[in-house]
Amino acid sequence: MSITIGLIGGASGKELTEYIQKFGFTVALVIGKADEPGSDIADHILVTDLRNIEQVYSWLKELGVKKLIIGTGHRFAFKLGKELERKGIQLNVNIQASELAKEKRVFKDFITERGFSSPAYISVSDKESIPNLKRIVDHIGLPCVVKATIDTMLPQKINNENELFEGINMILESGSPVLIEQFIKGIDITVFVSASKNEVKALPICYYSKAEDNEMKGFGHEEYLKGHLLPEIEKNVMEYCEKLVITCGFEGLPRVDLMVMPNGEIYILETNSVAVTGINERHAAYCKGTVLALRMQGIDVAEVVVKTALKKFGLLQ
Repeated sequence: MSITIGLIGGASGKELTEYIQKFGFTVALVIGKADEPGSDIADHILVTDLRNIEQVYSWLKELGVKKLIIGTGHRFAFKLGKELERKGIQLNVNIQASELAKEKRVFKDFITERGFSSPAYISVSDKESIPNLKRIVDHIGLPCVVKATIDTMLPQKINNENELFEGINMILESGSPVLIEQFIKGIDITVFVSASKNEVKALPICYYSKAEDNEMKGFGHEEYLKGHLLPEIEKNVMEYCEKLVITCGFEGLPRVDLMVMPNGEIYILETNSVAVTGINERHAAYCKGTVLALRMQGIDVAEVVVKTALKKFGLLQ
């Protein structure tokens, strides 16, 4: 009888389901809506709110599921995974590290305290705590970037105090605290890192601009340095990302977004502990762009996620 692997795949459900099945395993897919990717090909399907922890656990237990792959970075998936792990189901990720990376401000503090470079920032949690705009400008400078800490909105480049005030309020009204971050003009880079307890290995660098491809507000073509880094700098960047992943304890396939200066100076913009692996209409442009960039180099990130998970589970050599 085939072993059944649990999967919370989100928008990457189709590609992950296909690879789990290619390796000879049955898939028990948990989805929030009936038409989510993978729902037409998974062997077993449960449609439910990811917050229904006991329902999900009972269903997985009934199917004999002891291993589960989290293939989405949704906060409800992490909360569900944490509870399932407590109940004895093995996960492909280090859920504590994933939760750390999900909170941008806490994560920035964590990595900078450990010697990694990231743009300077000020955080704002509510309208009452908005500091004097002059203080922000004096500390961060202009232009700067405003970000929602829980991804309710895309980042926006700010060029003056009026835009700064409007940008802060817009993010707060979306339900998220705000990061006001130093703007770094460099070369946009993404690095996926395959991570397990036995091996941490960076995949080839992706030269890809999330801001440019998504036409983020305030960003223009002149905001980016073009070209490729020297081979020795590329090697340093990949090793830097591997060190970050080891320090944070990530497992699976985290994705590190960086800004790198031509002289090799590195700034970590953010890290997603669970990388998107599929290409469909549910993915933002930057998700598809990085996946495609690696496919052009002969690497399918969905396959990497599944292989790494199966090795951790002791189901693949």
